[in-house]
Amino acid sequence: MVLTLEPVDEALLSVSHGAQAFAAALDLFLRLDPALARELHEGRAAKPLTVSPLSGPVQREGGNIRLSPGCRYDWRLTGLSAPVAAALLSVCPDLGGVRIGGAVFRISSVATQAGEHRDAGRTSYEELMSRAAGAGRVSGVTFSFVTPTTFRQGEVELPFPLPRLVWGSLLDRWNAWSSTPFPDLKPLLEQSMVLANWKGETRRVDLGSRATVGFVGRFTYRMPGGPPELTWLVRLLAEYAFYAGVGWQTTHGLGQVRPQWKNG
Repeated sequence: MVLTLEPVDEALLSVSHGAQAFAAALDLFLRLDPALARELHEGRAAKPLTVSPLSGPVQREGGNIRLSPGCRYDWRLTGLSAPVAAALLSVCPDLGGVRIGGAVFRISSVATQAGEHRDAGRTSYEELMSRAAGAGRVSGVTFSFVTPTTFRQGEVELPFPLPRLVWGSLLDRWNAWSSTPFPDLKPLLEQSMVLANWKGETRRVDLGSRATVGFVGRFTYRMPGGPPELTWLVRLLAEYAFYAGVGWQTTHGLGQVRPQWKNG
């Protein structure tokens, strides 16, 4: 879902405000379902929720962005489990204001359907599997990483979308929240997928308690070999990426992607 927010007053917000955006999302859930809010806050590291940073007509001022009344900003949340999705679908302008850091907003509108906003949409795990099973062979997938993305490797982060990291991340998310998990196909995905073309750059991100480096850009993956039955899984995970995000700290604004795939 995409919330369109309007600032109540002029405000400054850190360019890297993922931690504040996550806190704002938890506040929404606290109003909707306190038990679910506690679970999201205290539960395991992998959470069935993604939270984007704000996007819109921002004016950069050093390490901050200026938000102005009369302007509108988009804020995207996705739910990867039935309870989280149900709570998000109950969000409406009557719910009250949203505070992200020191900025206070009113909810102008809420989009949950693809026809309402390019980054909104609703589906189910069963529908994703059905569409992938009925689709033709996928020859390539392009991910547009629209927010900085990185992958946690032990005690460090790796800011580059190697095929094993991207597809392994998506497979892990699917298996964490779907009622139809797959066996460990990471070795097969790694052998079959190649990074064919890319254009991107790295960006520093402040996560509140620490900083990291992520990447943004367009990265195209192809599958020159591999068993034919693997192609439908690639199509499935590519579409799932729109909702699940990729990589580390997707609850703090990282890893937002827009996928495209080519059949043939």
